[in-house]
Amino acid sequence: MKTLLVHPPCSLNEKQKTLRFPLGIVCLASYLKKKGLDARIYHESAFSARGLIKILKDYRPDIVGLSCDSANADVCFELSRTIKTIHNHALVVLGGIHATYFHRQILKHIPTVDIVVRDEGEETLAEIISHLSKGKTPDQLKNIRGGTYRVNRGIVAAPDRPFFNNMDRLPFLSYELLDMSKILPYSHNFADWWPVHSGRGCCYNCKFCASVGQWKRTLRVMSPQRVMEEVDHCREQYHIRHCFFYELTFSINKPRVLQICRLMKNRNIKWGCRTRVDDVNPALLKEMHQAGCERIVYGVESFSDRMLKLMGKTYTAAAAAKALKASHDTGIQSFFQVMLGFPGETEETLRETVETIREIPKGIICNAVNIFQLHPGSPMYALMKKLGMIDDEAWFKGFKMEDFIRIYYPAEFIKKITRARDEIKKITQHKNTGASS
Repeated sequence: MKTLLVHPPCSLNEKQKTLRFPLGIVCLASYLKKKGLDARIYHESAFSARGLIKILKDYRPDIVGLSCDSANADVCFELSRTIKTIHNHALVVLGGIHATYFHRQILKHIPTVDIVVRDEGEETLAEIISHLSKGKTPDQLKNIRGGTYRVNRGIVAAPDRPFFNNMDRLPFLSYELLDMSKILPYSHNFADWWPVHSGRGCCYNCKFCASVGQWKRTLRVMSPQRVMEEVDHCREQYHIRHCFFYELTFSINKPRVLQICRLMKNRNIKWGCRTRVDDVNPALLKEMHQAGCERIVYGVESFSDRMLKLMGKTYTAAAAAKALKASHDTGIQSFFQVMLGFPGETEETLRETVETIREIPKGIICNAVNIFQLHPGSPMYALMKKLGMIDDEAWFKGFKMEDFIRIYYPAEFIKKITRARDEIKKITQHKNTGASS
């Protein structure tokens, strides 16, 4: 059986300038290939329904899997109708955080979606393909764990499938399924930094983060030896010089990081990662830098103690600024991200964040200023549902993540949030021109 995997953009009307690395569908395709199954990926910077139609006609897949997050959900639904128009026999399967959270509602409202694969999709999708290849019909799949199915005009959600307890079992990523030359920059706006999958999940409980719902606060990582095997594979097959480890909180397990550092010292490869300011210290940062770590992206989110507490963070604004300085002083290019407009934001908290960023030493780079969006699966989404400010059906009536801020805040305060965003961008541009090149 042939499987086509797609991570659609947020809109079919705008040409994507930057094509992000689609880690989820690459993991799925790599796993299917390891099982000896036929899988391809459609992922183009000039993504269009016409391009998808062409590969549908050329490849004629039996299954089309769409990676559905809360930003691209409407496009996924539209493409499911396109797929059924071109190949009515093709089974349309949705996966991803949005599909997982709204699995029943999607099958209720979107008749052109046949199956939802919840949570971690590798084993579930492989088992579905195996059953279909043996002649089973879609309505005979209801006992395959991790899936939600249409059965006799009803909807059946099979029990959850346990997460992988050994990440080392996953195969090397099949980068050859993509045109990696089009995925520039590879990682976090850093050109030529090759993405390396090394772990999943996060054990923290940030109130804005959908990862809490997606991974149930589990953290599973590849062993240092397995990480090195992946790095060596990429070095030999793709001649990489830089890599960026795809984990939400790379340095949470310090003994593991130190082992990775010892192994990386002999590889002569520069690398980077994402982590939290409360998961580093000067000694660890020194070891990481000596092992080739050149870049770290920190999700600081705010420099207001009040906002950090509301967000579920366990550090203070002063501690965050201190960690950023320690990282920079070590010689590591240090980047951070902030979020404005989380529920509870005030003029005072906005001012605290802006003024702290103004005082941060030159060379510490704010590479993303985000305005809060409401993510299904996050603790904040559950709270807003409880308060009656949102309901699940709204997502099937045109509601989008970015709409929530207009429900929560008066228009005049939203203008103050956007002015604070623009001021931070102006400060960053003025202080760091050329620093990130």
